[in-house]
Formats: sequence, C-alpha cells, structure tokens
Amino acid sequence: MRYRQAPSKIELPVFQPLASSCFQRRDSNLTQTHSQSRTKSPQKKLYNSCVQPTEHYRSISVKQWSTYEGQVPQKHPIMQMQDNSDPTVFFQYPPICEQVRPLINARPLTKEEVEQYDLKFKILGSNPYKCVLTAFEYAGFQNCDEDELWNVQWGQGSQSTLKNMNRFQKINHFPGCWNMGRKDLLWLNLSKFKRKFPKDFAFVPNTYILAYDFDRFINAQEAANNNMLWIKKPCAESRGRGISMINKRTKVKKSKNFLIMDYIANPHTINGFKYDLRVYVLISSFDPLRVYMYKDGLVRFATSKYTTSSKDLGKKYVHLTNFSVNKHSPNFVKNQQADRDDEGSKWSHVALRKKYQEMGIDPKQVFKSIKDVILKTCIASEPFMLDTNAKSSEHRNGYFELYGFDVLIDEKLKPWVLEVNVSPSLNSSAPIDRRIKTSLISDVLHLVGIPLWNKQDLVSQSPQRYSYQRNLKDIQSINVMNCQQRLGQQDIQQIHLTLEERRRAKPNFSCIYPNQKTLNYYSNFFEFPRYNNRLIEKFYQERCSWLTRL
Repeated sequence: MRYRQAPSKIELPVFQPLASSCFQRRDSNLTQTHSQSRTKSPQKKLYNSCVQPTEHYRSISVKQWSTYEGQVPQKHPIMQMQDNSDPTVFFQYPPICEQVRPLINARPLTKEEVEQYDLKFKILGSNPYKCVLTAFEYAGFQNCDEDELWNVQWGQGSQSTLKNMNRFQKINHFPGCWNMGRKDLLWLNLSKFKRKFPKDFAFVPNTYILAYDFDRFINAQEAANNNMLWIKKPCAESRGRGISMINKRTKVKKSKNFLIMDYIANPHTINGFKYDLRVYVLISSFDPLRVYMYKDGLVRFATSKYTTSSKDLGKKYVHLTNFSVNKHSPNFVKNQQADRDDEGSKWSHVALRKKYQEMGIDPKQVFKSIKDVILKTCIASEPFMLDTNAKSSEHRNGYFELYGFDVLIDEKLKPWVLEVNVSPSLNSSAPIDRRIKTSLISDVLHLVGIPLWNKQDLVSQSPQRYSYQRNLKDIQSINVMNCQQRLGQQDIQQIHLTLEERRRAKPNFSCIYPNQKTLNYYSNFFEFPRYNNRLIEKFYQERCSWLTRL
C-alpha cells in the first residue's frame, strides 16, 4: 500500500479476541496448518524466559483494547506474538515509509506492560542516523543512558559489552564482521574458494594485496596488453577515498595499506553512464547460516559519460559511482521526490527493474544472479566468522549484521562483487534515501525479533550455553516418526527460529539461505558441513513434516 501523503495515524484493523485460533501458523513452505493450541511435553519448552507465557495473552478480552478504536497511537509499543518462542517487538513503519505493516498476531502493550518491558535502545557515536532513530522511536523505544539496561545496541560492542550482555539483548554487529567488510580480508576469503571452484567464484575481480602480492602485480602489469586497466583502493577505507586508476604505464609503489583489482572495463551502462547497485543483505545467524536480501536498494550513477580513453583515466566522475564522490560533480542531479525514483543520479532497485524491462532485459534473471554471488560471498566468509564467534558462542542469537554489497553489472549482465560494507551509509540526504533506508531499518529490526523481557525481574537472564554437541551422522536417521525423541531442545529452537524469521521477513526481505529450492546446490560450497545447517536442510527435505510432532 502506498500513500501520496503520509497519514498522521496508521489505520489498523479493530483488534479481535486473542483466541488460539487467531494464532495459527501460515507458511507456504508448510504442508499443513500448525496450531499453537496443541499441547507440548514439558521437556520441549524452548525458553525459560522472564516474560509471561504466550498463552496468557490469548485469553485477554478485546474490551481491554476498545479505547484504541481500531488505531494504535504513533510510537506506542506493539507486541508480536510468536508460535513457539517469546513475544517480540512489532516494528510498524513510520509514515515516511508510505506503507503499513499488517497487524497480524500482534497487539499493543498495556500501560503496565510498557513500564514492565521498558524498551530501550543504545546508539554508539555522536551522530546517529535519522532513519535508525526514527525506526526505534516509532516502535516505542526510548534512547537509554549509559547505565540503563538496553534491548538493542546499535554499534560495535566492546569486549566488556559482549561479556556482560544477557540473552535477550541484541547488537547489530557480529564479532569479526570485518572478515567481510575489509577489502583485503574479503579477497583472502574469496580467493581460497575461487581456487577450489574457479567457475562458480569468478564473480570477484582478481586482486593483488600490495603488502604480499607487489611482485606478482608488477609481473602481471608488464605482461598485460596496452588496454589493460586496474583500480587501486585502500584496504580499509570507504566512500571512494584514496581510489585511483592504473594502466600499463602507471608506476606503482609498494604500500601495505592498499590493494589493486582488475578493473571491469565493460560495465553495463544506462544512457551512457556507468552505475552500480548497493544491495542490502541481512545475516541474522552464521550457525545455522541465515541470509536475507532486501528487495529494494539504491542504484548509484557516475556523473560523466563512460569511456576508457586514457586521457579520461584520472576523471573520477567517469569511473567511480560512489555517492560521496559524485555529489560534488557539477553534473550531479539530486532526487527531489521519493515516488520519482527513476530520476537523478540515484535510483531505486524498483526503478532499475522497470528500466531493464524497457531495455528488453529480464530483471528477475539479473537479480537471481545477484542473489547467487551474494550467498557465495557469505559462504566463503562463514568459516572465518564462526572462528571468531566461537569465542562468544553463548550469544550466538544475540547478533545480526546489515551489510551493504556493492555489485557491478557488466555488459553481459554478469554481476561482480566489488566490496562489502560493514555499517553501510544510512544518511538520508534525499527523499528516496529516507523512504528506502527507514523502511529497511524497520524491516531489519522486525525480522531479527527483539524479545520482550521483564526488566523488573532479573532472574534467568544469563546467556544460554551451547556446549551441546551432536554428530552429523545422527541427522540422516531423523524422520517424522522419531524426530520428537531424536531432536534436542536446541535443535527445535533453531528450526522454529528459522521459520519465524522467514515469516517476519515478508514482504520486503527475500530469504536466500536457507531456501528449499537451492539448499542442495549451495551445501556443496561450504568448507565444512555444520550440524545446524544440515539439520535445517534435512527439515526442508522432509517437507517440514516434523512440525506435526514437535
């Protein structure tokens, strides 16, 4: 649903009695409806949480909510009911997003519950992004002081923070997130897989880390033809800083903080201009791996017509698409209206799909290829991320990460992963930025599931320990008849978390892993088979039939 003018209040359906029939699971991947009213054995309870059992809320009379008259006041906290775990915070879209999230299996908190759960967020840094503040505040959160208990921290956690956080708190960065976010570390991860699967991982340009590969680059430069181009980048910088173009005659000095990549000299262009895509990717877990790609994003254009002429080699507005660079160009055209997202030097993915169709290009196939290279990038980094996360495994469900992938499309419509950004820019300098990025953050926080927990009762907040080990061989023998006996509490928890996240992801996030259609194909690329990944794979192979028993 899209409004021309954002409403002052979000119109929502009148609340119906919260009976068990209102909380049936509806998922296209399930073979049948799964009702929460079915009884469970005590040993299969997933959490020992501080919140009251879900069943308590289902008996509340609709009269208690009659004062809302079908509306939820702006910035009033809403509870999202879950079938098999603790309730989470419902993130309604702020008016700037021009859309409404359907109020399904959700209800507003009472005054007593607002005080009890005391929703707080903490943002590190002196200049917080407006879209992040808006998403939190519109969901009923308050910015907390240093000594207050927070639900979500937006910013890199210190060792002390990671050690002392409880099992209900979440941080928007994984330990070791720079394994994907630094250009040199990303290349080290991908190059290992590129040697093993040369055809499948041919989506990353050949790269030379000058601290180690200086001589190798010099030899390649001398042997190259006269038309060969490279691009030199700092290993740990962003926003186009320190980038320069290199040809066969350029003299290169050894620098431990730089790398050189083969330049993709045949980019696909629109109206003669080079462009790339900023693709937003959410990873909610590395064990098991759960990866989501946002359905909208930004298309960033260079502001001078593309050419490979040697005389234009130093012109950054020809070769660089970074917004931070091109906004200073005299040819830069700023977006003026969010609903006119195909004008100016920055477009939306929605507008690009329409343009592809006009050009006779199948956008579904292009974005399918983009999903493929993004997932393979995540798989290549998974071993290094898990090695870092093993040091804080008790908080394995306490982290999530929003990455910004920079993807270039060449003239053959092949996607290339140029780099991956930790903390992608969420500045909202134009209407199109404000709409897309505020929607994005609201969807991220809604998907990861921020648990409600009673801050007046500090019992049972210690992290869950994950010393429990299982044998991979055990998975093959699990089936619908014996799953209730063979699966442990943590196994059941991972299955339900996977399903609940997938439901919360709709409609703007696409789950690219685990995905029933492609699980078998991508499982071949993992360096090591992981128990939790294979468990979810087996669950989907059994067509989710275990749910009738769990």
